[in-house]
Amino acid sequence: MIKALDNILRWIKKIYIHPNTVKIASLIILAELMILPFSMTKMDLFNTSQKAVNLYPMTVLFSDFVQRGLNSFYVSSLLLFLLPIAFIVIFISIFQIKISSKVVYFSALVPISLYLAASVSGMNLFANTPRWFYSLSSLTYFAFFTALVFHAFLIAHGIISIKRQNGSYMEYKRLLKEEEEKKELLNKRIAEKLKKQKEKSLKTNSEPIKEEALSVDKLLKQYINRFKNRKKRSHIKIKITIVILFTILVILSTFIYTDLRNYNMLLTQNVNTTGKNQAEQVAAIYSFSDGLHAKISAFLEGIRKTNLSSPFPFQRVDIITTSNKQHIFLEEIDESTELPFFDVFSYTTAAGQVRLIPEEEKSISPEDAALYIKHFKNEATVSTPIYKDEKGTCLYIYPVTFTRKEGQRLVGFSVVTYLKEILDRPYFQAKVFVFSISAVFFYASIIIVLFLADFIANPIIFLCGNIRKTANILSGMISSSAAIEPDRLIFEENVKTHDEIKTLSVELKNIISLIRGILPYVSFHTIQNAEKNLSSKSTTRDLCFLFTDIRGFTSMCENMQPREVINILNRYLDIETKIIFENGGDVDKYVGDEIMAFFSGPKKEINACKAAMEIRKAMRREQKAALKEGTALVSIGIGINSGPVVFGPVGSKTRKDFTSIGDTVNLAARLEGANKEYGSKSIISEEVYKNLSKEFICRELDFVAVKGKTEAVRIYEILQPTEKLTTEKLYDIKKLFETGLSYYRKRKWKQAEKYFSECAEKYNDAPSKVFLRRVAHYQVSPPKPRWSGVFVMNVK
Repeated sequence: MIKALDNILRWIKKIYIHPNTVKIASLIILAELMILPFSMTKMDLFNTSQKAVNLYPMTVLFSDFVQRGLNSFYVSSLLLFLLPIAFIVIFISIFQIKISSKVVYFSALVPISLYLAASVSGMNLFANTPRWFYSLSSLTYFAFFTALVFHAFLIAHGIISIKRQNGSYMEYKRLLKEEEEKKELLNKRIAEKLKKQKEKSLKTNSEPIKEEALSVDKLLKQYINRFKNRKKRSHIKIKITIVILFTILVILSTFIYTDLRNYNMLLTQNVNTTGKNQAEQVAAIYSFSDGLHAKISAFLEGIRKTNLSSPFPFQRVDIITTSNKQHIFLEEIDESTELPFFDVFSYTTAAGQVRLIPEEEKSISPEDAALYIKHFKNEATVSTPIYKDEKGTCLYIYPVTFTRKEGQRLVGFSVVTYLKEILDRPYFQAKVFVFSISAVFFYASIIIVLFLADFIANPIIFLCGNIRKTANILSGMISSSAAIEPDRLIFEENVKTHDEIKTLSVELKNIISLIRGILPYVSFHTIQNAEKNLSSKSTTRDLCFLFTDIRGFTSMCENMQPREVINILNRYLDIETKIIFENGGDVDKYVGDEIMAFFSGPKKEINACKAAMEIRKAMRREQKAALKEGTALVSIGIGINSGPVVFGPVGSKTRKDFTSIGDTVNLAARLEGANKEYGSKSIISEEVYKNLSKEFICRELDFVAVKGKTEAVRIYEILQPTEKLTTEKLYDIKKLFETGLSYYRKRKWKQAEKYFSECAEKYNDAPSKVFLRRVAHYQVSPPKPRWSGVFVMNVK
């Protein structure tokens, strides 16, 4: 199921990114909008049998329903002719590449916007009752909401296109995507590791493993729960958008409620006053005319004519009297009074349509009469109508009386009948106008707020992106074994605003510049361990140390200016440091022209020796260059040792450094100095030699006790890596020297002298010359009987 959904999403994405997808969709929607109705004429509230007429975009201007002039509906209907023009432009753009995407975009957006404006304008002009919306064609609704959804899509598409043109925004999105991918990959690895651990636990022995399996299962469940309940990151842009839109919505709601409420109160008061006055006037005319037909008919004809231009036209005005001769006075009527049947339909403004009036409306029963009198005498209800919900009418009723000595004799009632839709029409039209304008305003507000949120949040987002990018670079340098390269640590200050965010961005750039300036002076392992917050912990680690020292540098620089000395020293140290970093090592510290470096990992000895060979090769190149330039030659001595050390922070509370302490470090330093004794280039300890396998050609150099140590160590010299084309010369040197060394330790001075002499004469081998001098010395002054071949070094 999930795989099927993924395939569907990929298919949708593939369709969306196709260059003609939006064009084809635009053509289909524009054609639909041109064909389907977009509005409907007014409903005839007096004649419910007459149906409203659908209005179509391409024919509305040729109908009699549009009032020509500078009104919104006429202008928007006129602009609907842009629909076919836009259709033609977009259709041509599919085959004509010269038409830009912007032209296509606006060719779709502008007509759709005008179509929506025409629909809203038509709704405000023609919607005069809720029945209008019920009677509206489903095709009209379909066309409107299709246009609205497509308009929203075009707006979103435009906003996304604008964002994609912003390099800083795209860089930020790329960083976020990379971060999410890293998290997902990490979560998958953890889950797979836990599952494998669980499966492994279940496969092994049953009893003791049950607890282990349960603990792994528990860890797996905890991980899954933690993943499910992880906190979702919120975005400042979303927060800004929600806050502003919520504020606008509250203001709009308050405006709509108060405005419509006040309008409804005013309208109701006006309608009630008009209806009551109308009924009262009719009753008064009947009373003053004392029932004379001519005066009453003339008055009713007059109000019938004025009714045509009234904002609240009544359906009809009736005078209903009684044929009962019983005298009932208005002042004496109470709940016990028996009222007569009012059965005479005396007068009406619908004179020509009397037959169409229902019979029950031509008379008033005693019960209804009692209700009307009670309604009239109650001050709270005298100005309000009586609603007939089943007929959808409102009745304003006033008693018709003749003035007599005994009081006001009740002879009938004047009844002004209004259709409820007629009275509700102004308020309904006001509601339609207010809600439609508010909806348009809120829709426009959403679009504006999205741009405003971008304007407010983008500087912060870009600043976060720049910080994240810089942090990723620094984190990458710390987490890897690579060298710390300050030039890679950059902070792009691209905030365009001139506010506090700009100030913060500038300050952060200054801080990063300061860090970039400090980085070359801090070792990689110091930064790495400081990042792990190991400021108060020391650990035992197995490391391989490499010491280098430039021979004769002090004497070479005696006649140089300090600035020139620094430049030369930095040049050589830079060459050595790059080689150390390239072979997975790190520089612990610089001491004048000496470097203390270390290597870690399973191949630390091999990497250290590779670095030593490459440093020697680089120095030979420097010597050749010095010969050409006629400057002083330099050489280098290297000492390498491997073993356990105490690693941790050393220093005061205010200044610390991560370094290594132990015999391993001291011996490596002594081995570097031992090169002076033997005339060699690179000396390694036996511990290093054991781990080199067959990677290098080495010869045993001596069995020595360095200064400060009583225990002797076997030392070796690296001649060359075996991966290179090795000449017989090196193997011959190795064989001659080690044969001579063997006789030397056996105190066979003649044989030892023979081999050392041959090696020295053939290859000008410096260590052989050293041992020749020792042999000559021991021939004159033999060593003690218990001598085991150990040479005690009294200098560092």
